[in-house]
Amino acid sequence: MRIGWLCIASALTSGMVAKASPDEGSFATQSLVFQKRDIGQLKKPDGFVKALAGSYIALGDLYRDGKTTVAAADAALTYYRGLRNPGQPEAVYAIIAPADLIGLAKGAPADPFAASKLYLEAAAMGSAEALLRLGNLYSEGRVVAADQKRAFHFYEQAAKVGSEDGKLRVGEMLARGRGVARDVNKGLAIIESLARSGNPEALVLLGDLYRPISQGTVALDSVKALDLYRKAAGLGYEPAKLRIGEMTALGQGVAKDVDGGVAMIEEVVARTRNPAGLVLLGSLYSRSEGGVIAVDLVKAFGYFRRAADSGDETGILRTGEMLARGRGVNQSYEAGRAMLTDLANHGDAFALIALGDLLSDVTVAPVDLPATVASYEKAASLGHSDALNRLGDLYSRSPSVKPDLAKAYAYYVRASKAGNIAGKLRVGEMTLLGQGTKRDVDAGLAQMNALGDDGDTHALNLLGRLYKRGVGGILPADPVRAYGYYNRSAGIGNLEGKVRAGEMMVRGEGTAKDAAAGLALVREAADTGDSVALVSLGELLADGSTGSANIAEAVRAYERAAAFGRPDALVRIGDIYRIGALTPADLGKAFDYYRRAGLAGDETGKLRQGEMTARGEGTPQDIGAGLAMVKQVGVAGDPYAYVVLGDLHLSGVAGPVDGQAAVAAYESAAKLGRADALLRLGDLYRDGKGVPADGAKAAEYYLKAVEVGDLTALMPGEGVQH
Repeated sequence: MRIGWLCIASALTSGMVAKASPDEGSFATQSLVFQKRDIGQLKKPDGFVKALAGSYIALGDLYRDGKTTVAAADAALTYYRGLRNPGQPEAVYAIIAPADLIGLAKGAPADPFAASKLYLEAAAMGSAEALLRLGNLYSEGRVVAADQKRAFHFYEQAAKVGSEDGKLRVGEMLARGRGVARDVNKGLAIIESLARSGNPEALVLLGDLYRPISQGTVALDSVKALDLYRKAAGLGYEPAKLRIGEMTALGQGVAKDVDGGVAMIEEVVARTRNPAGLVLLGSLYSRSEGGVIAVDLVKAFGYFRRAADSGDETGILRTGEMLARGRGVNQSYEAGRAMLTDLANHGDAFALIALGDLLSDVTVAPVDLPATVASYEKAASLGHSDALNRLGDLYSRSPSVKPDLAKAYAYYVRASKAGNIAGKLRVGEMTLLGQGTKRDVDAGLAQMNALGDDGDTHALNLLGRLYKRGVGGILPADPVRAYGYYNRSAGIGNLEGKVRAGEMMVRGEGTAKDAAAGLALVREAADTGDSVALVSLGELLADGSTGSANIAEAVRAYERAAAFGRPDALVRIGDIYRIGALTPADLGKAFDYYRRAGLAGDETGKLRQGEMTARGEGTPQDIGAGLAMVKQVGVAGDPYAYVVLGDLHLSGVAGPVDGQAAVAAYESAAKLGRADALLRLGDLYRDGKGVPADGAKAAEYYLKAVEVGDLTALMPGEGVQH
């Protein structure tokens, strides 16, 4: 943030007229000359001053959006200042807006500093709208660094001069605890007062607070949220109608009616040409997690493209992402990347994050690490701490980047200091595990528990996972505590909490066994269309945990999960029919499910399909094609595929035993971190299968397996199961 801007903001907040010096910094708008107190001294009718302020705001919007140049802005300012004759009707300002006066520049860079100066000039003339613009700049963080405290201050100033929008934003930030200490009661009181007066935006905001499951939510009450939206819709407020359509399609607070909900949204779009409705429809059809509408990427891309064609930035962003990845449209990586880059170059922090996601996705193109880091860092500089979490993930969880836990931890610490909840959670987890920092079990647990006590379900679920499985030598498994955390998460309404608590009830882990109640809890989550819950339901029904297996219902649950974007559920069905433990084996069915999963992009499905093709299981044998498919999965980044490839070369069912090819495959898997490949290499040289027996080499491989942490290497004859 530049010192000059801080001085200007300080002047305004002290009740002074802003004095913007044209020689501050190296901004592109240095030639903009403001007449300082001259504007405040104008003895004109109120209408004149309001109109002049409105012109400054409109001109600021052009700068904010990258639609004007310095020369054009100077010309506009000269024109407006020339209209000082008291006899000039104020209507002149409404008729000749800046965009009409100077036209729109193409390709001009967004200049939030110049926009801010114009907004401040208008604010000094008493414009509440200008104060709202300033609040929005810092709240959204799209072209300036997000600063919720500063945003709250500007909204509060707008509220003090009577702006209902300012009051609404103040209420929301108090209720959510953004930029100010959280005070739910005070925030709700402000919003509810506006809602009672018939403010439709206040009604929608109240609905939003009662609807989502996220940090800062007041409560979870979908029925109440829907009722509030309906009241706002009754006042003709279109965003409320979009939300009603979405909730109807998702079955939130009302019986699910996908077609009816989509039709409601389509009707609003057709009547208002509102791109927000198009983006909403695109999102509904592209959700891979938690959706209840079958994923249809072609439809999703069509909606996003229509929104993009109308100039909507979110539509442009989503279109670019899908184009670059070939989702719902023929892939054009360069074209999609160019769309994201163009938005990013205009200071759009969300585009910067999306660009970083694309550049670090090895499944799309080779990772461009320097460009990825630069994109995320720039987004972080604009106040988007989620970008710091992504950088942490890049160095701690990405299979395509060499791990650097110290660097990852440092990024999470930066995110945590910026107030990012996910960053705080990762700092707690890594402190507990001693990853990238000195291990401190008590401090790590304390940080995560503090977040859980504040109602963060991510923290509660993570603690549940840690206690359920335990962490060797660090944290003993404690099913009772694990269930307690999941149950607390479920009580807040979190779907993952419900699923995990339900699973433990069904199996009697950490709590009294109650298969019926546990299954009901998982079903409740699955009935919302949550794909994770549907997969869990399928597992419980298929493995007999409930007392008896119900394969038919398990398959239906998995099929629904697949329809909602979980192709791995098809792999699970394939495994049921391939293994044949609880139902007669049917290799033809198994192969078909693996094939469907592969077509949907699931690498395990492709791997199983290739393996069965090479073996001639459920499909005519084609050794060459099958081995090629398996190897392709390995090249795409799945090291287990190389383990399977080695097994095929040694099996004798996919051609003659080829020990050297098996060694090469296992070595490839070992280089990518598969300890079981090292065990297989040890077994291979110990037994002399396909290669000359060599006890020294066998021992060397077993020791390497121990070094990478596979304790089963202590029993080399047993190997590792798939």
